[in-house]
Amino acid sequence: MKTTTKLFCLPLLMLALTAPALAKTCKDFPTQAAAQKYYEAQKAAGKSGWKKLDRDNDSRACDCNVGGNGKHCPNKRK
Repeated sequence: MKTTTKLFCLPLLMLALTAPALAKTCKDFPTQAAAQKYYEAQKAAGKSGWKKLDRDNDSRACDCNVGGNGKHCPNKRK
């Protein structure tokens, strides 16, 4: 394999291996229930990435997603 090909493939491989570890946001989930399931699983397993889903610290992930209570939602940008 050529050196340039190795240099190109290595960063892509590293990114692919670390991608699942990236924290998710509410936009990654179709409903509040789906986000809540992920939130509880991550929290119970002691993994990171769940705090970002509960902005108001009420133990309910992604309140503004479909099925959520809609409280404390960020203002929509115009």
